[in-house]
Amino acid sequence: MKLLIDAGNSRVKWALYQGEDCVRQGAAEHGELAGLADAWRGLPLEGAWLSSVARREVIDALAAAVPCQLHRVHAERRFGDVCNHYRNTAEQGADRWLAVLAARELCRGDVIVACAGTALTVEALTAEGDYLGGLILPGHGLMLHSLAQGTANLNRAAGEIADFPQGTQDALASGAMAALTGAIEEQRRKLAERTGRAPATVILTGGDAARIAPWLAAPLQIVDNLVLMGLLKVANT
Repeated sequence: MKLLIDAGNSRVKWALYQGEDCVRQGAAEHGELAGLADAWRGLPLEGAWLSSVARREVIDALAAAVPCQLHRVHAERRFGDVCNHYRNTAEQGADRWLAVLAARELCRGDVIVACAGTALTVEALTAEGDYLGGLILPGHGLMLHSLAQGTANLNRAAGEIADFPQGTQDALASGAMAALTGAIEEQRRKLAERTGRAPATVILTGGDAARIAPWLAAPLQIVDNLVLMGLLKVANT
């Protein structure tokens, strides 16, 4: 049995796999990690694989909770038929790389991989397996929080999304969504321009995937736990 752990900026997701079958999964906030030791104790684990973009103390807490050998996964120059064109893979978050590997498994055409959590990452992957790189920008909640904290009059709830907002709350909601979806669609446009092919499929994952999806064009797939899927590929190698 293999334990897969995705430590994000706000939460930790985990799953237990027996071969290709997920037998148990869960999630915890960063302040709840002590309880994971009880959840994992006594399991017949052959190893644990960790992807983390979290703070050092989160990684230390997870290492203390894991009752077996822990493998920290990092971005690589190549995995299978996927070539990573990131200039310095050592500085790249493993979650971005693993999401691309999972997307390659799901779709053999051109793909835009969008992970919508605390941050939004938008990756471009060609049908030939060339991972071209991508974007990082604030996620939905972080974007609104930054406006609330950094301005004198925008600390208010977001309203409804509209083409031409006529109130400040609607302007906040619409502006945040336009920034997020605009980044995704612009990368899709640039990838089509690069390859000369039809617009890529967007594979969308993360806590805000359902919030963003209605405002994106087709083709589109929502896939839960994309990083854990990528971890499984690495663990099974």
